[in-house]
Amino acid sequence: MKSLCRWILAGALISLVLNPSTPLLAGPLDEDKLITDLSSPNEQVVTKALLRLEKQYPTSTKSFPAAKKLLTDSRLMVQRKAARYLGALHAKLDSAEIDSICAFLKSSDPKTVMDGLKALRGLEAPQTVPQIIPCLKNSDPFVMRDACRTLAVLGNKDVIPSIEPLLKDPNPKVQKDAQDAIHALQTKS
Repeated sequence: MKSLCRWILAGALISLVLNPSTPLLAGPLDEDKLITDLSSPNEQVVTKALLRLEKQYPTSTKSFPAAKKLLTDSRLMVQRKAARYLGALHAKLDSAEIDSICAFLKSSDPKTVMDGLKALRGLEAPQTVPQIIPCLKNSDPFVMRDACRTLAVLGNKDVIPSIEPLLKDPNPKVQKDAQDAIHALQTKS
C-alpha cells in the first residue's frame, strides 16, 4: 500500500513539473490580462485577479478604476476583496467609494465588517471615524479588535474615551488592542 501511495505521489509531482499551465508553477500574469479578469462573471476569477494584482503589481495604479467599480458589484465577496485591495494599496477614493466600504460596517457578518475596517485602515479616510466607533461595541471580539486598530490609524485623541471601556473587556486580546490603540493615539501629534 505504501509503495502505491508513493507511485501516485510521484506521478502527481511529475505531472506538476511537466505541465507548464499548472497554477502552482505559473509565472506572473500580465497586468492587462489581470485587469481584464476583473470583469469576469466568475467571482473566483475576479478575486484571484485582485490578489495577483496586489502581489505582482503593488505600485501600479492602472487597475484602480476597474477595482473601484467592483465596490458596487452585486457579489459581496467581490466587493469585499476590491475594498481590501484598494485599502492595501492606499488608493485615493472619493466619498461615494468610501461610503461603499463603510456600508460593510453595518453588516451582521463579522467577516464583512472586518474587511471594511481593514480596508479603511489603508485609506486616507479620517471622516469615517464616527462610523467606526460603533464597531467597538460589536459582540464579536475580532471586530472590536479591528475597530481599535483602525481607530489607531484614522482617529485622533478625541476617540480615546470611546476605546477606554475595552480596557476592562473580559478578552485579554481585546484589552491589548485597546491599550495599543490608546497608546498610538496619545503619541499622535
